[in-house]
Amino acid sequence: MRLHLTNLGCKLNQAEMEDLARRASADGHEIVASLEAADVHVVNSCTVTQAAARTSRKTARRAHRLRDGSDAGPRTVLTGCYVDGCPDEAARLAGVDLIVPNRDKDLLLESIYRRFPEWRPRPAERIPVPYVPLAFGNSRALLKIEDGCNMGCTFCIIPATRGRQRSLPADGVVEEARRLGRAGFREVVVMGVQISSYRDGATRLAGLVRRLLDETEVERFRLTSIAPWDFDPRLLDLVETGRVCRHFHLSLQSGCDATLRRMRRPYDGRTYRELVDRIRRRLPGVAITTDVIVGFPGESEEEFRRSLDFVAATRFAKIHAFPYSPRPGTVAADLPDQVPPAVRRERMDRLLAAAAGAERDFVAAQVGRTLPVLWERKRGRTWQGTSDNYVKVSSASGARGRKSPELGELLRSLTPTLIEGLTDDSARGRPLVPAPAPRGPGR
Repeated sequence: MRLHLTNLGCKLNQAEMEDLARRASADGHEIVASLEAADVHVVNSCTVTQAAARTSRKTARRAHRLRDGSDAGPRTVLTGCYVDGCPDEAARLAGVDLIVPNRDKDLLLESIYRRFPEWRPRPAERIPVPYVPLAFGNSRALLKIEDGCNMGCTFCIIPATRGRQRSLPADGVVEEARRLGRAGFREVVVMGVQISSYRDGATRLAGLVRRLLDETEVERFRLTSIAPWDFDPRLLDLVETGRVCRHFHLSLQSGCDATLRRMRRPYDGRTYRELVDRIRRRLPGVAITTDVIVGFPGESEEEFRRSLDFVAATRFAKIHAFPYSPRPGTVAADLPDQVPPAVRRERMDRLLAAAAGAERDFVAAQVGRTLPVLWERKRGRTWQGTSDNYVKVSSASGARGRKSPELGELLRSLTPTLIEGLTDDSARGRPLVPAPAPRGPGR
């Protein structure tokens, strides 16, 4: 079976698709880049905004349009949050052959085999190794450790689409990380809706990360999506080992306390800022990234200005900004004083300008420092990679039409790199030591 995979939405969706690709490869199937070459098109959908839901519908119909009324061509399997958020609508989409809700996503391959038994692999077709890596063109792998959410934020549809919070067993997480390390991945990104909610018996997030450090050969781990009210200070000790990235994503949503109360977020600006200051005192150069919503119902110009001022003063390394999008079934969709779309767009422009300035300032502050950079890809004559503190770095070293004997091939290597200046969209760096031979799979 030839599978074409389309991922929409968050990195958690991406982690799930990477896992599906590895499982499918282990069953002897082929992952293809072209929909036209596929037997099955798997769409991992999103419904976090109205635009995401529209894109999910459009993408799910692509194979149907390609078939042009005939029975030939790729079959479509639709899964993800759009399926759970809009089940009736998803069921009516033309050309969708199989719908798999989020709760059954881990069994998606088995669902395909039941629907299309001709593609069930025979034992001899399965690859006789426990793990088949799929590099996706870079050196990082995504590792899902939990799913779902128990929070009741008024704007969020995730509890309805992904269910209540649940954690994967720690032993299984560690074993999967071992496989990723043995396959040659230099960095593993620890993923979930909110990884600070992780709990397997007495094991919380810090305990799980300690096991990952002690029991795997992965060179560095990156943590994502930590709730600011649930930050475990033991994580700072783990970052100081040098194998956990100096990068914390702490979702803010708004810098105005009144807006936060309507969102039902369990913190205020003061406690959030105190946490950021504690982290920065302990870890110089740390990247603090965040999410911010503009135009939430009831947000006045004064509230937005307070939020914008808070964002500017906090000096985030990167801000993911979103205009508020009403989602049916959430409390916020029925709140009074919905902000007009034109006002939301104008506020987005102001927030994006502030975000771009803050990111530029953070990158500029790294000039003259030496950062550990994982080199992930080559574009033309330029190498591109990511530092431990989430700075995108490019290097033209050895790229003038000939190999550089002192650097060799940078792909999949992790090297100390001197940050020498800025480019239009990243930092410019010079690797300081010979790059080791690439490990594991690559392109």
